[in-house]
Amino acid sequence: MKPNKTNFIFDSSTRINWLKYALIFAGFVLLSRLFYLQIIKHEYYQQSASSEHSRLFNPSSPRGIIYLSDGNGQVPVVLNVIKYTVVADPAIIKNPSDAASKLSPILNIDSDSLKKLLTAHTQYSVLSKKIDQITSDKIKSLNIVGITLQQVNERTYPQGQLASQVLGFVNDDGQGQYGVEQALGKELAGQAGKVYRVTDVNGVPLVLGNSVIKQKEIAPKDVTLTIDIAMQNIVEQALKDGVQKDGATQGSALIMDATTGAIKAMADFPTYDPTNFSKVTDPSVFSNIAVSDAWEPGSVMKPLLMGAAFTLGTATPTTTYKDTNSVLIDGFSISNSINWGTQMMSLQDVISKSLNVGAVFTLKTLGATQQQIQQGDYASINDGPITAKARQNYYDYLVNHYQFGNPTNIEQGGESNGFVNDATSGQAINLRYANMSFGQGLTVTPIQLAAAYAALTNGGTYYKPTLIQSESSNGNVIYNFKPQVIKSNVVSSNASQEVKNLMINSLKINNTGAVRAGYDIGAKSGTAQQADGKGGYKTNAYNGAYVGFIGGDNVEYIILVRLDGPQTSGFASAAAAKVWTAISNQILNDFPIQPKSN
Repeated sequence: MKPNKTNFIFDSSTRINWLKYALIFAGFVLLSRLFYLQIIKHEYYQQSASSEHSRLFNPSSPRGIIYLSDGNGQVPVVLNVIKYTVVADPAIIKNPSDAASKLSPILNIDSDSLKKLLTAHTQYSVLSKKIDQITSDKIKSLNIVGITLQQVNERTYPQGQLASQVLGFVNDDGQGQYGVEQALGKELAGQAGKVYRVTDVNGVPLVLGNSVIKQKEIAPKDVTLTIDIAMQNIVEQALKDGVQKDGATQGSALIMDATTGAIKAMADFPTYDPTNFSKVTDPSVFSNIAVSDAWEPGSVMKPLLMGAAFTLGTATPTTTYKDTNSVLIDGFSISNSINWGTQMMSLQDVISKSLNVGAVFTLKTLGATQQQIQQGDYASINDGPITAKARQNYYDYLVNHYQFGNPTNIEQGGESNGFVNDATSGQAINLRYANMSFGQGLTVTPIQLAAAYAALTNGGTYYKPTLIQSESSNGNVIYNFKPQVIKSNVVSSNASQEVKNLMINSLKINNTGAVRAGYDIGAKSGTAQQADGKGGYKTNAYNGAYVGFIGGDNVEYIILVRLDGPQTSGFASAAAAKVWTAISNQILNDFPIQPKSN
């Protein structure tokens, strides 16, 4: 029987059509897959492939150099030295045991520990940091595939301990800690670039390979500080001598330009060598006391209180009151440190004799009525209470004029704000403000106090304290210091001169060794009980402070000295005064300060 020709043709045609459809479908599937892989997942597979033959490099410049001022020039005090980090890529280490045994004596690390690092599930295993050039050359000579040496710039401080708390240091992770190194960390470090480079199988960049910049490098800045290296040496030596001779637990001293806010010297003792920061056993030595450690300063607050009273017109330098050696506030008796007996005292006496009762009286005048002031009725003011007006006026001058309780924003890490009691609330509020009139019950930092004294004695202008003289990048100066005025009319110019006269006369009356013919030199002492951390005070534990100015026709420098817990037979402030006098005399001897014209 013959086959049906028609059915045969239909069946062949059907099979061809189905084959055609199958090929079209397969093509569609293939094209869809290609589209998915090449378009949708392009970036993913590109990165995966790239990771097999390219690596991310972080080119960066050495950290910026820090200089101190030296007359008209500058001296580098923070530099960089080249060290190396030894890095392994365990994925391409062919014989970890052999590599570990060869590296062990060079790196002084036992071979078992090295083998663990060389077999870790990572492509980046750090074997050792901060190795020198000689050690680096020994490792290179081994030619171990998968071991690379990354150049790093380590900080070195060629002047040793000089200005260490001001400078700070850089830790093993390259982060600035404390001082300028922390405060200006971004400026000094710049920004490392990020570049992908084609490498060979050993991870070595190919000279002719392509590079892709992922992040542009920002060059680090070099910084010159306002600190004068000669003044810094004077302050550090005098402070060290004072702390050691009088048995203080710690000390701080600084010199500030009264007409710009520039810090010319700033030192703490005990101190340390920032090159060897890892060997320090007491980390508290890293902090800059002048900036980070607020304390109760004692009677050095009295001239600031006078500045407020003279500006507000509630008292004058010739104002007198009856001092009975004690005054009762909120049921508590406040007494003078020395019993002078009952007598009429002037505000000059309040400064030169450091009368606590007189400070409370001066505080009371801030709340006096216009009638009391016009009639000179200071007896009723003295016998009256500390009013809300007096508290508010004093608070206003402390916080809004002298800037206490606010950071100065000086270029240092870890600055403290200090603390000033509110004027309108709290228990025993009048007692707290009475104590604040002579520097207890509030806390300030030395830098805050020095800046306030500058404003008090320079005619009334508060300048922002600063440590930065200039900044440069790639050899080009991009910043030069300009004094920044935070507040004008802190006190009136007349009040400024009157307070200066009180402080100058105080040194003459007390016949201190700081008086120098032809110069205006004034200062105030402060002794305060140490707080016990429980709301009270330690017995027989005191801090001493001495703050003042030196100059000719105009105030040039504010000098501040703080000694904690000096073991002296007299007032703690006497120990600080000796350091202050040593500094002021040396500055007048060694620096061209113009004497008075008449």
